[in-house]
Amino acid sequence: MQLAMTMLAEKLVPLLGAPVALAAALAGDVAGAGAAAEGGQDVAHTAAQLSPSAMMQTIYGHLFAHPYTHEPYAQVGPIPFHFTNHHLALLLSATIVLVAFGWLARCRRKDAVARGPLQNALEALVTFVKNDMVYANIGEHHGRRFLPLFLTQFFCILLMNLFGILPNFDFFRSMHFPTTATANIWVTAGLALTTFTAILYGGIKEQGFGHFVVGLAPPIHLGDSAGMKAMRVAILCIMYPIEVLGLIIKPVALTVRLFANMVGGHLAMLTVYGLIYLFKSYLIGVIGVGFNTFLTFLELLVAFIQAYIFTYLSILFVGAAVHPEH
Repeated sequence: MQLAMTMLAEKLVPLLGAPVALAAALAGDVAGAGAAAEGGQDVAHTAAQLSPSAMMQTIYGHLFAHPYTHEPYAQVGPIPFHFTNHHLALLLSATIVLVAFGWLARCRRKDAVARGPLQNALEALVTFVKNDMVYANIGEHHGRRFLPLFLTQFFCILLMNLFGILPNFDFFRSMHFPTTATANIWVTAGLALTTFTAILYGGIKEQGFGHFVVGLAPPIHLGDSAGMKAMRVAILCIMYPIEVLGLIIKPVALTVRLFANMVGGHLAMLTVYGLIYLFKSYLIGVIGVGFNTFLTFLELLVAFIQAYIFTYLSILFVGAAVHPEH
């Protein structure tokens, strides 16, 4: 019964397209334990011999980056840099965006009217980001300057989020791919740093460096007396550190928000799959698979929502820098 339940879960997980398939986790990380056993031993049977703690650690391990090389391609002090599955997902997402919208631009030069469902879908999304997100919050004058950035952000984040919903097929097990690059805090930090750079660039270019720094704190008019001037200086001494801290908190909030939302969904699904293996019950298996099927569709919705929220907040932050009067 225990072996049958383990093998049943082994078959069901990849078929449902979990964000990070449990079958891939067991087949990839339990390989060492399987090699020590008899040559023909089944992976599911090996997984059944793991302790609950070791099994859950094996499952959760697929939330982390997996390097493809033993030697780092670069090293800065004690920090090694490896090419990982998250790098692959990031590069693949950027490549798909470049190819898809390069093709769409060529089609638009030949024919001003969109033809076919793919062209219409892409153009509808571009129009939505351009008109309802960028121009509606920054205005067309400044929006044209930052539109390429926000379009790239939206579609790259969306694709990276969607990769995590795809099943980890057998022929990709050794690669630990597809994976969700936005479940890596360094990836989301890099995206947020791009927004932070755009905030500084837009604010300084529009206002000048001096006015941008002075404009971090709101104007304070208390009167011309000596006491009121001293009070104004005292208030500004409190306000400026708060405003500078607020400027830094913006990219930090973008980083943590996207990272936490993508990790949280995957963590919940992996936990449910782990419970199926631990309890080895048909009832738990049916309930767990049904619940994770619901979570998979919810993750699909979250993938779009998080791409929208990250891009929309970035637009608001940049808009506040180029429109200080607002």
